[in-house]
Amino acid sequence: MSKRLKLLAETPEGLTILSAALQDAIVRVGDIHFDRNGNSMVLIANRYCHETDKPTRIKAGLGLHNVLSAKMKGINRADPDAFLVLLSIDFTPSEAPPGGQISLIFAGGGEISLAAECLEVRLVDIQNERPTKSVPLHPDIDTD
Repeated sequence: MSKRLKLLAETPEGLTILSAALQDAIVRVGDIHFDRNGNSMVLIANRYCHETDKPTRIKAGLGLHNVLSAKMKGINRADPDAFLVLLSIDFTPSEAPPGGQISLIFAGGGEISLAAECLEVRLVDIQNERPTKSVPLHPDIDTD
């Protein structure tokens, strides 16, 4: 059994590490919540444990803080039981640091764009890992 992750990203470099830990995470649309008054977005994800030798997943919470606004595209909120596969989380700094745009990119073209006052993203594993038969495939792209 691996240790549970508990990560905080306050820099673009830290977000790159956090994003790698969440690559291939499965997110249920109904588990995405934007709190306009609390300036945050939280979601629950079943992340693939790339850090282990055995194919496992673990339930994790993702908190994005200091969020001023949120926009979704390519995500059908009418179906809360639909699943999304998270590919990456990116940050584009604004002209007035420390703010910027956080983008959660999902397979199939879905995206959540967040305008943030500053970068503060937390990932916490909240359950024990469990075996999975579903292993993400990332075929090599031949550039010849």
